[in-house]
Amino acid sequence: TLTNLANAHGALGDQHTKREMLERSLEIKEKHYGPDHVEVARTLNNLANAHGALGDPHTEREMLERSLEIKEKHYGPDHFKVARTLHNLANAHGDLGDPHTK
Repeated sequence: TLTNLANAHGALGDQHTKREMLERSLEIKEKHYGPDHVEVARTLNNLANAHGALGDPHTEREMLERSLEIKEKHYGPDHFKVARTLHNLANAHGDLGDPHTK
């Protein structure tokens, strides 16, 4: 799949290709599943990681916030997948220099 191939590029240090492939994957999943599906949230998480690795914490945060919203609707606020996204979001806020949010 595109996501697996994107993650392989990321593991090889090619974050730009990873980001491009995940953007394509996101577009396909949004068309197929709709914008609020949990599969879209998973791709948003991966794409957020790529943006973070490329030094773009603003976009990383935006992607994680959108992913969090979808996951809270799908799983509920106390699910471990929501907690994992909250953890990543806190790190993104820290990268932005906002210690009060982290």
